[in-house]
Amino acid sequence: MATTVVSSTSFLDKLKSFVTETETDVLAVVADIKSDIQVAESEINSALHWIASNAPTIAQDINQVLEIVTTIGLTANPDVAAAVAAANVSVAALNAFANKMNAGSSDTQAVLAGYTAVKQAQASVASAKASIANPSTTAPTA
Repeated sequence: MATTVVSSTSFLDKLKSFVTETETDVLAVVADIKSDIQVAESEINSALHWIASNAPTIAQDINQVLEIVTTIGLTANPDVAAAVAAANVSVAALNAFANKMNAGSSDTQAVLAGYTAVKQAQASVASAKASIANPSTTAPTA
């Protein structure tokens, strides 16, 4: 009896490709909107769905950062505090987008605002994580 070996790498590569293609598709919609090209309602709704589906992961990331900052005692470090504050502002923008979408907003401006909020939140969370890994040695001023 022959057995078939399924490569987990192949599955992971396909999964990564799916995620990348999804964001690539959203970025194509964003480019069309910015170029004043007509975008189908289904494409707008798909882009909005992708944007909304990223909010929980980003919120979870910022909560993880906050837990680490508190655990290792970096709350008074000005660089870390600034990075965490920026991440919180970005997450608030993402939550505002999600609230608008839940209220039925499904236009091109929502796609632009939502995609921008996702990318800014991801960048802010990454910056906060980096500041934890390499905090400045500057003592906070009173």
